[in-house]
Amino acid sequence: MSSFRNVKVAEDAYQNKLQFAHIDTASAANVTTSTAAFAEKHVVITPVSSDAWIVIGAGSQSPSTNTGKLITFGSSYTTIIRAGEQIASSATVNVCPLGEV
Repeated sequence: MSSFRNVKVAEDAYQNKLQFAHIDTASAANVTTSTAAFAEKHVVITPVSSDAWIVIGAGSQSPSTNTGKLITFGSSYTTIIRAGEQIASSATVNVCPLGEV
């Protein structure tokens, strides 16, 4: 009996294998106001100094307390920013793309 197991690898919309061990730190940025710099990217969003409410959507965004997605300080959130979407936060967050560098 073989001890090998099938390993499933996630793929993005273009059938590229997702390799979450690769973080493109050179393209990371701190974000508070609405930005579209990360369109079509898998990103990790991490609060810098306090809890942060984030809003991701089409056009300019302006989050406030109790709107959007809460990311508590000391944790992170991984998501995809699609073309035409922008991200904004109620507090400073670090946004770091994932993928091949």
